[in-house]
Amino acid sequence: MWPRPGGFFTSANPSATPQLGGVPGFRDLLPLEAEILREAQESLLGEMRRWGYRHVITPLVESMDVLDVGLGIEQRRRLFKFTDARGDVVALVGERTVPVARLVAGKLRAAALPLRLCYAGPVLSTDEGRFQQRRETYQVGAELVGASGPVADAEVIALAARCMEATGIRRYQIDVGHAEFFQGIMDAVKLPDDVKAAVRSALAARDFVALEALLEDTPLKSAEHELLLRFPALRGGAEILDAAGGLVRNRRSEAALAELARVRELLVAHGIGEVVNLDLGAIRDFDYYTGVIFEGYGPDFGRPVAQGGRYDGLLERFGRPAPATGFMVQLDLVSEMLTRAPRPPALPRLDAALAWSGPGLSTALRLGSTLRLFGMRAVVDTESRSTSEANAWWHAVGAANLVHCLSDSVVAWSATGQRTRRLPPEQVAARLAGGVS
Repeated sequence: MWPRPGGFFTSANPSATPQLGGVPGFRDLLPLEAEILREAQESLLGEMRRWGYRHVITPLVESMDVLDVGLGIEQRRRLFKFTDARGDVVALVGERTVPVARLVAGKLRAAALPLRLCYAGPVLSTDEGRFQQRRETYQVGAELVGASGPVADAEVIALAARCMEATGIRRYQIDVGHAEFFQGIMDAVKLPDDVKAAVRSALAARDFVALEALLEDTPLKSAEHELLLRFPALRGGAEILDAAGGLVRNRRSEAALAELARVRELLVAHGIGEVVNLDLGAIRDFDYYTGVIFEGYGPDFGRPVAQGGRYDGLLERFGRPAPATGFMVQLDLVSEMLTRAPRPPALPRLDAALAWSGPGLSTALRLGSTLRLFGMRAVVDTESRSTSEANAWWHAVGAANLVHCLSDSVVAWSATGQRTRRLPPEQVAARLAGGVS
């Protein structure tokens, strides 16, 4: 017996229709959005390769055993976790520095250091607020493993700046801080560990009301109390280093200030001194950062587009002690900025729309193949069209040229702003490939 119409394909519950909007926190990328994001990704990876960074690909799924080693409790809480068919607990990655560290300590263990690696891919979080109402976002990153000191720190920061430029962002700012400056202050004040953790969280969120409430309930001296309240405001140019030096009396913070001064000198030598701002109040939410940290902001200066810093202790957790520094770029934010810009990026358009009628199909197919061999973008129509229909289709697909193939020996070639010419297909192919109008 044949099933009734729709019997295999409709739900028993008529109201249970597919959710065409998708899962909350995840989104579809339409052609324009996807093109802008992919172009930005290729621009970033291209710039990283010019600096000597090699592309690696790590999986979207990692063992929780690996992530337990590399991430703190709060970062692990945000992960999508599940049990695979073998009963192992795995998770979708929420960042890609830890997988790269695993790779360097494992399959690349015999590779000589320093290693310069770059990557691109999605990351996921159960916390929509972390990705601005999204649970999936895209990142491109670079890691310099096996190099310590200000020269390596400055290279990575300068690379991040040039990467922002490579995507088409013209107005940007790099805020540079040091994780050890805050750690030195925390060592010097006498507070329980849970209070120190709460202070850190309030500073990371720049929640100054919560910070002041925390400090009111502590036995801190007035000078220490005042220092922590002033801590988030320690931002500016080179002069802020002297101002901060007058506020601290511990070697850990003083060493951080000296290192920042040297990094800033090197960034001037890299040619990006004018976009660098020192931010001693910067606190990152990943606990593996150990030295210079930084964030890159685009034109609206609201959310960081690029984030990174030094994490010298992470590789040791995987059994291969090595200093390291790196950064990642939030590709979604880059594409949003470019889309909203007064002059959005010019995306590659189709070079030729190949229409045909009657016996012209084989000519259109051959001509399309020829143009693609020359690196051009060419689309061949799927149905026969009249002259007026071919023109309408040409404008719909947005190609630079229309080639209407009429027979084996004649095509009608139209270009924007020019009259239509009838030529042999070989001549049209030669002219288009040679850039001759």
